[in-house]
Amino acid sequence: MLSSNCYILISKDEATVIDPCIEPDLIVNRVDEYSAKIEKIIYTHAHIDHVYYGDDLKKITGAKTYGHIGDKDLYGNVYKNGAVLFGMNKKFDVYDIELSDNQVFKIGDKQAVVIHTPGHTMGSICIHVNNSLFTGDTLFYESVGRTDLGTGNTDMLIDSIKNRIYTLPEETVILPGHGVKSRVGHERANNPFV
Repeated sequence: MLSSNCYILISKDEATVIDPCIEPDLIVNRVDEYSAKIEKIIYTHAHIDHVYYGDDLKKITGAKTYGHIGDKDLYGNVYKNGAVLFGMNKKFDVYDIELSDNQVFKIGDKQAVVIHTPGHTMGSICIHVNNSLFTGDTLFYESVGRTDLGTGNTDMLIDSIKNRIYTLPEETVILPGHGVKSRVGHERANNPFV
């Protein structure tokens, strides 16, 4: 849906799925290739094109879902989660475990850090692992997330990018919710929206 990107992070025998927007069997089959087990399902935000298969993946794997409180009201609201834009009346379960700004968690032997980046939605987050930043719909290659849906706010989005993302090392790889990857340095120099 909308060519959303789904990411699978594997360390040792533990897998974490960020934004489960493709069929669960495709995700599970890929993880099985690495003899890993899906332990976490993380939502960068609660729009339908990023959480669509989360409930199904949770049922199949028993993994816990994670999200930010700022989006808690979106999951069960077909207007705020964007389902009505696709002619659907689809609601989703609220995440199991709440993530907060600067929270650190483990993926196998890797350390991940939550960066709260409100703007696309109030609960939008980025996940920083090693030299990579999973930005959801906050920041794209030479573009930014839209702010005209539900809880979007343009001023907050620009502030999140300038003060939370652009402060990271310029070689940090941006892995967005849609489109191709970029780097913080490239976006700082070339993004026309910020």
